[in-house]
Amino acid sequence: MQRAKLCLAAVCLLATATSRLAAQGFNGVMQFVSYEDHPDQPDTMTQITKGSKIRFEGMGKGGGAMIMDGTSRIVIIPEQKQYMELPSDLGSKQAATESAKHHGVAAKTGKKETIAGITCEDWHYKGTGKDGKPEEGDACVAQGAGLMINRFAGGMSAHVFDAGGQAFNDAINNGGGILKVTSDGKVVFIAVRAQATSVPDAMFAPPAGYTKMDMSQMGRRPPRKP
Repeated sequence: MQRAKLCLAAVCLLATATSRLAAQGFNGVMQFVSYEDHPDQPDTMTQITKGSKIRFEGMGKGGGAMIMDGTSRIVIIPEQKQYMELPSDLGSKQAATESAKHHGVAAKTGKKETIAGITCEDWHYKGTGKDGKPEEGDACVAQGAGLMINRFAGGMSAHVFDAGGQAFNDAINNGGGILKVTSDGKVVFIAVRAQATSVPDAMFAPPAGYTKMDMSQMGRRPPRKP
């Protein structure tokens, strides 16, 4: 399975796990752990969902967040008390280029798992990576719950799972969420906690008092305090 760069950085939100959560249209808080970049010190990420809106927390050391509604992205930068509105097509060309370097197919295995209280279906992937070496792994997909790749705005991740073939790509684009990914038999990404709960609309808007950053300011460091 082509492994997306799933980690937005470290955040630890201890949401209480509930058993056998309904996967259809999950609304609430989910915590994920990724071992891809740091096997000994896994990264964690929190996804908060309400309808078509998503908030990812834990971006960078400053504890930032990204908010998406399927058409736009807002990046929250707490250390500067600012936010950015990113163009909807940012990153789409790069994602398509990366996807083109992978070739393979994913198919359902017929097996199901329960992860963080949610039932998902296993897909097995076999293919070739961008380095020409064989790739093999599994992804457990739940309908309406998990890492919601299909809701990422502007095509930034629209091509991430194209290497899995049309059937897998359709499953993701039709509301499938990723709960677990393994590569060569090792877990590289997994949901560890889920809590179905009502989320206030304020979670999907810039905090009060934050100012909008001009796109020309991207990459600039904030001025040092005297």
